[in-house]
Amino acid sequence: MTGRPLYRRNPDLLLEWDEDAGAVLVDCLRWRKFSAKAPLVDLLHHLDGPLSAEEAHARWQGAEDAEDTGDTAGVEGTRKLLVRLAAAGIVQRCDKEHEKEGEEGDGAPVRGRGSGLTRYELAAHAQAARGPVPHARQGPPPPARLRHPGTTATVPLPEDPGPPSRPLSRVLEQRRSVREFAPEPVPLALVAAVLDRSARVRGYLPPRAYEQTQRAAPSGGGRHSLEVYLLARDVGGLDSGAYHYDPFAHALHRLSPWSDNLSDLQDRVLTTPALMAAPPPAGLYLTSRAARTGWKYEGMALSLIYRDTGCLMQTMCLAATDLGLASCLTGRMEAPPTAPFLPPDEHDVLHVGNLALGLPSPSPSVPVPAPEADG
Repeated sequence: MTGRPLYRRNPDLLLEWDEDAGAVLVDCLRWRKFSAKAPLVDLLHHLDGPLSAEEAHARWQGAEDAEDTGDTAGVEGTRKLLVRLAAAGIVQRCDKEHEKEGEEGDGAPVRGRGSGLTRYELAAHAQAARGPVPHARQGPPPPARLRHPGTTATVPLPEDPGPPSRPLSRVLEQRRSVREFAPEPVPLALVAAVLDRSARVRGYLPPRAYEQTQRAAPSGGGRHSLEVYLLARDVGGLDSGAYHYDPFAHALHRLSPWSDNLSDLQDRVLTTPALMAAPPPAGLYLTSRAARTGWKYEGMALSLIYRDTGCLMQTMCLAATDLGLASCLTGRMEAPPTAPFLPPDEHDVLHVGNLALGLPSPSPSVPVPAPEADG
């Protein structure tokens, strides 16, 4: 070794309050927890960047307190403490010779800051990998059907009047994200067909008390936490406004007329994120009633909700393509949701995605994928 060992705080650590253990440090990458005493937290505060044991000792306000309790003895005690913390993975060796080995003190690979995931994302992933918490499934499950407050009218939707479905391979081949729409209204019958084919409830799954339903798109445990709202700016045969889709009755419940607030919402979640030159005639705003999934899968519910969202979005896109409609997904999410038609103070409601719908432009500028280069 040609220089002094350097240490830094493990970048994947989070400080949280455990129900039983008080303050704890969580290693988000490996999902390990350590008791977080005040002197240790103070030491880690100074280890944002590489420090030697001497430098860390000089900056560590907790060193004097630690000496009083007999835990360390000056610089040598701090050095020994850092070695133990590195072995546990709470800090990392980051001097050049150690980086050549590519390992932390516990033998795990060093994760660089360019990994593309924040520690919060790593924590959510690690938590989901552990499965549901032990106290899941307590009490009655939330109902699968949402009786939406604030409904001013109900619009029964026609049974699927769309053309016969084409071969799946053909639909998959033709699916594209289309950002240009025809100027005329999108027919209500086609919007209804998209909802019928992708989101309608086919029935309950046993046991009935679990509030599990069968639909075209899969959902973890049959929980189906997702709710679909229609932003009808220009839908033929339907008054402009916001609607909630009732997948049990195959009907739209009118929540509000079209307004500047709805125009702003459509721009925030669809038009601007998708780089559209003009707003789409219709948009679908997806939310999750997280408690439905959380009742059965608390601890991994968020990961399932995201996966359910992807399944429903793809199913909707394929249904739209099959019906000859243009569609474009956006991943723009608002937290908390700002949609004016949502009831206030409902903390389990998550905004999870959006879909633009309309008739395709007569001459859309859809990019043509380039063939893969040989070799």
